[in-house]
Order: sequence, then C-alpha cells, then structure tokens
Amino acid sequence: MINKLNTGNKGNVRRYKQQQALNRDLEYWTLGHNIFGTLKFANGNQTHPLKADKVIKRFWNTLDRTWYSASAVKKNIRVPRVCFKHLGETRQNIHYHFTAQANDTKTFMEVAQAIWLETDRHTGKVDFQIINNRQNVYHYMNKEFLQTKDTLQEITTHLDRQSVNDAARYKNISQLRRILKKLDTFHSLQPDNSTL
Repeated sequence: MINKLNTGNKGNVRRYKQQQALNRDLEYWTLGHNIFGTLKFANGNQTHPLKADKVIKRFWNTLDRTWYSASAVKKNIRVPRVCFKHLGETRQNIHYHFTAQANDTKTFMEVAQAIWLETDRHTGKVDFQIINNRQNVYHYMNKEFLQTKDTLQEITTHLDRQSVNDAARYKNISQLRRILKKLDTFHSLQPDNSTL
C-alpha cells in the first residue's frame, strides 16, 4: 500500500503511517463497543462545519445526560464512544460515524435516534447497527483520514470504558424517567401502523 501512495510525496506516506497508527489505537479504543452509528443532516452539503460540530456536541451531551445524572457527567462519566466526521464522496456532505458501548443496545439505539432528531431542525437520517466485526467498522470510520484533516472528533470521543461498569451506580428513578421520556419521543416519531 505504501508503494501506491509513494508518488514522490513524503506527506502521503507520513499520512498513511499516521492512519495505520490511528487504526492501532482504534483497536484498543473500541474494545467492548457494540453499536455502530451514522448521524446525518437533512442536507449535509449545506450544513456549515461549525454548525455540525455544535450539533454533534449537543447530541452527545444530551445522550450522556439521559443515561447519567448531571453529577455523574460532571465527573466525566459518559457513554464510551469514538466519533468521526466524514465528508462523503463530494467532500462536502458532512455526517458522523461512531462506535459506542451500551448495556442495552435496543434502548440505546432508540434513545439515540430520538435525541438526534430532536437536537436540531437540520438533523436528518440515522442508521444504527449492532457491531459484528469491530475491525471492519473502525477501518470504515477511518477511511477518510488520508483525504481530510481532523476526521477523529476528539471533542465528542469519550474513551473511559469504566463508565459502562459504573452505570449500575447511577441507575435510579430519575434516569429511568429520562430514558422513558426519550423512548416516548422515539415511538411518537415512528410511522403509525394502525392504518395498515
């Protein structure tokens, strides 16, 4: 692969080596992650990068505050995740990919979808999947690294897997209410099948 990139440009070789180093880090960072997600905007080609970054930060903060109390979030107890910004084939279609670790994947995906759609009027489709092959997922997330600077969203990435282990300490009626409220939102956003 290095030979293909080595067209006299040492920068390409250096970027490739950086990408390989990031893949090695991702092998460790994504241990235990069981959800792969894609978060899109209604029109990613028209979404300003600064606006997109604000929306993704708001999304993760709201998700963290749904799963954990304010005091837990202040102690940096958050959903373990790795988040990447992608620009797509057009290099202008902003969207995000992430892996996350959740104890209850179905509930997590439903709550995350409700939160994403509520976060901003410009948010769009979501796609969540259970991870079957973690290596394929993190290679996919890292695929735009050679073309785009700063694809890894360090601001929204949270690597402390202890949060999942600590989750039991933060289970209480308030957490249940927050999750149920988001599940109600999720179900209200689903098409009405009663007319079928």
